[in-house]
Amino acid sequence: MTKANQAAFEVGQLTERMFHGYFARCAAIEVASNPEARKLVPRTLPGQLVPVGYITRKDGTQLGFHFPLYLDQARDNAEFAKVWLVGSLLAVGDALKPYRYFDHAPELEMIYHLRNGVAHGNVFKLTNDGLDRLKKYPAHNKLAWGRPKTKTTEYEIVGALHGQPVLFEFMGAGDVLDLLFSVSAYLSRMAHGCPLRP
Repeated sequence: MTKANQAAFEVGQLTERMFHGYFARCAAIEVASNPEARKLVPRTLPGQLVPVGYITRKDGTQLGFHFPLYLDQARDNAEFAKVWLVGSLLAVGDALKPYRYFDHAPELEMIYHLRNGVAHGNVFKLTNDGLDRLKKYPAHNKLAWGRPKTKTTEYEIVGALHGQPVLFEFMGAGDVLDLLFSVSAYLSRMAHGCPLRP
């Protein structure tokens, strides 16, 4: 089936995968947090002191790791909660860049500024270029689909945020997921030539 905008379709699909991937990550952490997860640890093989997991390199060789140790870290590492969201914002922002953020819808512009913030130490860096961009293209989720309709879940990026942390001070994990869902829905409508706003 031909799309009205194939690029919007592809970026929308990536955004949707990032959205769903966070839930998969949460499910995996929940399982890792269960004491019964220890029963899933591989057995200690001959010649090893502990159960070992493996990650395959490009050349086919494997990198071993202390499986129970990292199972515990998966459950107890606060930074781990940020990793997927940071990666998602970077991936979606980078995918939007070649298309100049399409029509600069406010939710797409939010991705632009959030992506730049997490890429620069998780802090908003609203320099003159960023402030000029905000004047031309507002960045907010007030029109976005898929978010709860309350004032506490409305976000707008403004110059006063310069120097402020992005995750998890400005937005929480669920707020970023709401935005990813909204961006995916918006790009899907654009891809299929549907009206972009209800």
